[in-house]
Amino acid sequence: MKGRPGRSTRRRSARAQAQPAETEEEFPSTRATARAGSRFAASARVESAGVSAPSIPSRRTPRQIRSRAIVEAIVQAGRELLAREGPKSLTTNRIAERAGVSIGSLYRYFPNKDAVLAAIYDAETGREVADIRAAPAWQIDEVPLHDALAAIVDFQLERQRRLLALGEEFYRRHHGAFSLGPRVGRDELEQRMLRLLERHAGSVRVRDPAQAAFMLARGVSAIVRRALEERPEKLAEASFRQELVDLLDCYLTAERPPA
Repeated sequence: MKGRPGRSTRRRSARAQAQPAETEEEFPSTRATARAGSRFAASARVESAGVSAPSIPSRRTPRQIRSRAIVEAIVQAGRELLAREGPKSLTTNRIAERAGVSIGSLYRYFPNKDAVLAAIYDAETGREVADIRAAPAWQIDEVPLHDALAAIVDFQLERQRRLLALGEEFYRRHHGAFSLGPRVGRDELEQRMLRLLERHAGSVRVRDPAQAAFMLARGVSAIVRRALEERPEKLAEASFRQELVDLLDCYLTAERPPA
């Protein structure tokens, strides 16, 4: 018959039972990280199918003022590291150090580095949407048609180059989650394009302006996104930019054969 465990054995057992709860509080468990990775992989599959995926879920949603301040400090620290030292500098340890928080505090809200990156991209996209909505007029509203088409192309190319520079590998895989269209409103973009065509009705020769507005609102971004995925070096090529402008110009202004 076995004897009762001694006092020292009971103390070790109690510490062993208490340890997992403490570790889970401070650092992400392998299982939790795996779950986050599975959600992230599912997000990528949705994007590859042409559907905007949701932002990567964080480990815990901040509710108190202090918690929100910690999350904001972490995101800001990540942005500063990217701006000053580039994507290779972005590690969870470096982010926590620059934010002035413990690595355990970082892991309470972000399961991994990609989650921090997603928050950075999400904040940047939110800022862009706010700027677009706050602008009393768009640049394309005040210039000739050719210049307006060039401005549309330049906006798309500049945006993709800027976001790509933050984290090329991450952004090429998950850019669909940070598309402006769903946030600004696809109908709003189409209406802007339609008003552009109506202002230049004397030059535009499309048969169906509403159809052309749809093509204009979707077509450029689709081509630029495909270049981002397959040949990102084209985003910086002057010849690629000119071909896109010519493509739009010819589509809108070329004479049509009789219907």
